[in-house]
Amino acid sequence: MIRQGNDEAQTFMTRPSLIQVFVRSFLIQASFNYWRMQNLGFAFSMIPVIRHLSHGQREVSEHVDRHLRRFHTHPCMAPSILGSVVRIEETGGSSAGPDAIALKESLMGPYAALGDPLFWGGLRPLSSVSGVLLVALGMMAAPWCLLGLYNVPSLWIRWKGFQEGYKRGRWAFEFFQTLDLTRWTAWIRWVVLAVLAMLGAILAKASLHHEGMFSLPAGYVSVLAFLLAVFWFMRRGVPRFWIPYGMFVLFLFVQAVVS
Repeated sequence: MIRQGNDEAQTFMTRPSLIQVFVRSFLIQASFNYWRMQNLGFAFSMIPVIRHLSHGQREVSEHVDRHLRRFHTHPCMAPSILGSVVRIEETGGSSAGPDAIALKESLMGPYAALGDPLFWGGLRPLSSVSGVLLVALGMMAAPWCLLGLYNVPSLWIRWKGFQEGYKRGRWAFEFFQTLDLTRWTAWIRWVVLAVLAMLGAILAKASLHHEGMFSLPAGYVSVLAFLLAVFWFMRRGVPRFWIPYGMFVLFLFVQAVVS
């Protein structure tokens, strides 16, 4: 999309102040309420900006009041909106208030629609199921996998989104357009199905043979063959409904041959 405006202006906020805003964004849901959702967390995150830009108690009250309006989006996407609002507050002059309110209202819905499927419906199930799968395989890396698969992407989205929001102002949504999060969400859900089917096959085999989890070499070979088959079926356009069932049977067969 071609830009029709420009947010180039002198930067007022110092880097430590911006880092304070970003760190505070992790608490955006700490005061969640059913009246205005995340408004208290958003206003709390903006306090370093308000202190820096306001002159006198009246301006402080005006800044706080406009950031106490209803706000609700995915918490991992909220830093991007924060960054954009900080930029508008710095450069907007007398129109900063209405512009910041309009930006928040226009972005919080679309950002939630991107973040909820990706993080709640994709990365969180993937990290959970992958962690359990590695436990079944007897791998010590299971806790790190559980924490890393979710936290690394979410922390990157938070920080990069905040940076791009502050850099681009009202045009920060272009950053998420380049990431194509919808496509990534679809791929992650395919992988979740594959890992879930693998886990089911492992537990079924252990139960049928009345034994512990299978040996690590056999497990590695089976998992590798299984993942390659899943991605091949995905490329061939096999319906998602059939992949877990087909992979369950295939995984049992491969395990029997390898063992």
